[in-house]
Amino acid sequence: MKITSVAIGRASPVFFAMLLLVSGCAGQREYPLLRPQPGQTVRILIKEGVKRLHIEGAREGAILKVSYSRHGYLRVNRREVEPPLRLHPAERFIHIDQRPYRGTIEIDQDEKGLLVINEVSLEDYVAGIINSEVSSSWPMEMLKAQSVIARTYAVYQKRKREHLPFHLTATSMHQLYSGAHREDERVLSAVRATRGEVLFYRGEPALTVYHSNAGGITEYAREVWSKDYPYLRSVKSRYDSLAPNYRWEAYLRATTIESALNRAGYELAVPVAIIVKKRSSTGRVKKVSIRDAYGRTVVLRGEQLRGILGYGVIKSTLFSVKKRGRFFIFRGRGSGHGVGLSQWGARGMAERGYSYREILKHYYPGTKLKRIY
Repeated sequence: MKITSVAIGRASPVFFAMLLLVSGCAGQREYPLLRPQPGQTVRILIKEGVKRLHIEGAREGAILKVSYSRHGYLRVNRREVEPPLRLHPAERFIHIDQRPYRGTIEIDQDEKGLLVINEVSLEDYVAGIINSEVSSSWPMEMLKAQSVIARTYAVYQKRKREHLPFHLTATSMHQLYSGAHREDERVLSAVRATRGEVLFYRGEPALTVYHSNAGGITEYAREVWSKDYPYLRSVKSRYDSLAPNYRWEAYLRATTIESALNRAGYELAVPVAIIVKKRSSTGRVKKVSIRDAYGRTVVLRGEQLRGILGYGVIKSTLFSVKKRGRFFIFRGRGSGHGVGLSQWGARGMAERGYSYREILKHYYPGTKLKRIY
């Protein structure tokens, strides 16, 4: 694949130093780089479908304005450039629409718009996740555990997707990644303390999925994704009740549910009954039946229903449902799919003196922690 590097409006190092001070990154502390390892990089899709980008701090130009073109070329400061375009930082960061990123930036395009990929060292990637997934104010042992599972998940995905243009997205589809935007010293301390550590199962990186709150008990992977992972099995998560969203309720109008089902492609009138047909051994909803006044019925998996009604509305499949007048009332516990590590449960363990190794052993039984570099 041909990679284009473009030189537009080159400036002196002094100019770049001044630029980084005034380019909208006021308050962005410049923490030292975590030492990258040869070959230990990951490629993250940080933007897609956008039409324009404002870029500062790239060695290839003081300020770059990149826009999408249907003619197969990128427009860079009024010039046409053949994609993909690869940019390198003049100093510590490249700023994309005022957000700082370490590593290099690659810009391509498809029929929907621009594709922006950040290639960065594995350790810097992990540092860009922690404050987006949890909070650096949490106990250090929990932050270490989060660092290990974020790193392991990235290694697992890279092995699976090595032939693809990127290994991960920056969204909840994979892991929430915000570049260097939310790094702080506690985050970097946790990453450094676990540098290179990855969880393995029978010689292969583990699929270290995680979620916010298990509602007191985690779920078997096979119950959610119809695929078994021996280390992703149900364990008690004793400290989940400390989370603010441990118990939740959702009041939904029957007409709201009808509209959501119709948007998802299901032909159903206003529901008159929602009945849980099957639960897993942990009590989570596996199948639910929804019936309208005409007798038409839709049967959905619990996670399907969450997706249709909104993951932020039906926070987990550990729920019951009742009808009251024009409303259906969902009452549940926990937040997320329930598989793997519970972040709030891990926080509770750390607050009670458990080490990050003990936390990982509890939520991923049978795995082994190894340092890969």
